[in-house]
Amino acid sequence: MRVFIVHAHHEPESFSSALCRQAVNTLTELGHEVRVSDLYAQGFDPISDRRNFSSSFDPNYLKQQFEERHASEVGGFAPELETEIQKLEWSDFLVFNFPLWWFGMPGILKGWVDRAFPMGRIYGNGKSYETGIGQGRKRALVMMTVGGIPAAYDGCGVNPPMRSILAPIEHGVFWFNGFRPLAPFLVWGPARITHEERVKYLRQLDERLRTIENETPRTLAPLAEFPSFGKDTKRRFLITCTRRANPDDTYLSLIPAERARTAELERAGILLDLKTSALEANPWRAFLTMRDTDAGSVRGHLSSLPLAPYLDFENY
Repeated sequence: MRVFIVHAHHEPESFSSALCRQAVNTLTELGHEVRVSDLYAQGFDPISDRRNFSSSFDPNYLKQQFEERHASEVGGFAPELETEIQKLEWSDFLVFNFPLWWFGMPGILKGWVDRAFPMGRIYGNGKSYETGIGQGRKRALVMMTVGGIPAAYDGCGVNPPMRSILAPIEHGVFWFNGFRPLAPFLVWGPARITHEERVKYLRQLDERLRTIENETPRTLAPLAEFPSFGKDTKRRFLITCTRRANPDDTYLSLIPAERARTAELERAGILLDLKTSALEANPWRAFLTMRDTDAGSVRGHLSSLPLAPYLDFENY
């Protein structure tokens, strides 16, 4: 496997940098070919303008996409940028490693994306989503340190849910270019945890990377189901879920299986969103957004939930 890690942290002794080193060591030990762009160490310039090009389409007016298409045709990218583009084209597993800053990527990584995904060379001219350079076969992973705690990002916390925060990357960068995203590897509060807890995170990353080729990536809707970038050819269903009685021991024992099944439906692109009350809430509610061809298919998915016998579903 050809792995390209784009690392964006300015401090070599940070835990984010430790994650990068662990990933390189594990993947190399397993025999994978690994290339790294350490953006701060390289002094990568994140500003996207005429410095991207050795060619010029219109010297009097800078229209970025026009210049990118022209440079793609004549081989007119600046040498340092050409190196980054070639790494991206070479890879079949793309990894972004960075700390969460202001609910997004650090500026240097966003600037790298702005420059290293030029129109014509990487996307455009019929190349996007399942027809992008990843062809729906290549995969991608976010490795990210987060200053907060999971409860702040679980959909009920003060911050936006983590899926919403990662959507511009996992959908807008990875999937738009045909890379299917794997579940992110998140480290919570690395500056506030113990040394032993940080070692445990590194061990978890090592263990995960050893079987990463066997992981099932998320299925995001292909462009073919949105003719001319228009309306979805499949339907959306909003389901309200109520609980018939307070949870008993059997109900509680089924919760891990329920979480595993909902995770499967999420990876398959069927379950788009899930919000639930706290377990002890009375009355308890859950709200699901599902995507499929018809109500019968949705009923089948709902009946596959381990807790379905305890639940009532409405409004679909």
